[in-house]
Amino acid sequence: MINRLKTAIVFIIFSLLVCGAAGAYTVKRGDTLYDLFRGKFTPAEIINISKKIKEKVPDFSLQIGDEIEITNDTVIIKINITKEIHIVSNKDGTIEIKVVEYPVNILRTVVSGEITHSLFYAMSKVGESDILAVRMANILEWEVDFFNDIRTGDSFRLVVEKKFCRGKFIGYGKILGVDFVNQGRLIRGLYFEDEKTSGYFRPNGKSLKRGFLKSPLKFFRISSKFQNRRLHPVLDRYQKHNGVDYAAPRGTPVRATADGKVAVRGYAKANGYYIKLKHNNGYYTLYLHFSGFKRGLREGEYVKQGDIIGYVGSTGYATGPHVHYSIKKYGNYLNPLRFKAPTKKLPQAKMDEFRAGTYAYINMLDNSYMQYALRNNFSGVMFF
Repeated sequence: MINRLKTAIVFIIFSLLVCGAAGAYTVKRGDTLYDLFRGKFTPAEIINISKKIKEKVPDFSLQIGDEIEITNDTVIIKINITKEIHIVSNKDGTIEIKVVEYPVNILRTVVSGEITHSLFYAMSKVGESDILAVRMANILEWEVDFFNDIRTGDSFRLVVEKKFCRGKFIGYGKILGVDFVNQGRLIRGLYFEDEKTSGYFRPNGKSLKRGFLKSPLKFFRISSKFQNRRLHPVLDRYQKHNGVDYAAPRGTPVRATADGKVAVRGYAKANGYYIKLKHNNGYYTLYLHFSGFKRGLREGEYVKQGDIIGYVGSTGYATGPHVHYSIKKYGNYLNPLRFKAPTKKLPQAKMDEFRAGTYAYINMLDNSYMQYALRNNFSGVMFF
């Protein structure tokens, strides 16, 4: 009964269209092109329309919430704010399908804020979305642990592209420059790309992306640090703790901190389910106490930095869900919290191109400090 009523309403809408009326309809669950168009077009015409739409927009499918606008001789399917499909009934009886794409304008702007609670709160306070906060955190994740290192008073400045279409904001483009002050330490990253590379670099050409991530988890708390003498919570005796324990809920994804080869994927009484990765230049990383491995991951396979390799658990000698993470170089354990991972630098021959390509971003960042100082009547301001 409900379906018949809905069909009747749609039929009435398009019957009005045939008589020259205008209106609009929002696509609901279960609607099809046939349901929507049979009041205006014959079954053969609907099949032809559907075929032509697929030819012009191969990935098109009617979505709940799509708007259909009705004019005298045209049916407009609004795919999104930037693209529409116009079905035009010509006077000679033919039907024409047009895809109308509206231009997207990009505006470079500076977004700045100060952290009082969290990065997400600070970003929302200046009118921006969580998406921008996450993207900035991803750029800086080799330098800043946004879960543990952030302090009240830390600040950020971004040069970011904002996209507009028909007068409306529709999303962010690239982040072109970032300044982040963490506990008094300034980190500046500038976006640069050429035919061989792309990424964020310091003004001296050193990449912000390092060979190793700061931690194997995105969100966590440190439950035990690297130390020479620690009372083992299970064995109840003092021994060296040669890694860092990152506590997180069971099932939290664990990431490979660097590109490498799966040297060991197995189980041991103390380690529980664990993985050992072999990296370049004599480095190994170990990840212990998994609840399980990523499906299909096998010894001998290669993984990329950031790939999920397993999930937090409490197998082996563990009192609660966490991952024990260790770094070794030529057999010696390193403190993950103090480890300075190697980084790459742009070739000297590229530095002039890099400086020219990022000059505008540096100016926008530096000028924003001056504008901030003038607004707040500061007598002096420091530039970077």
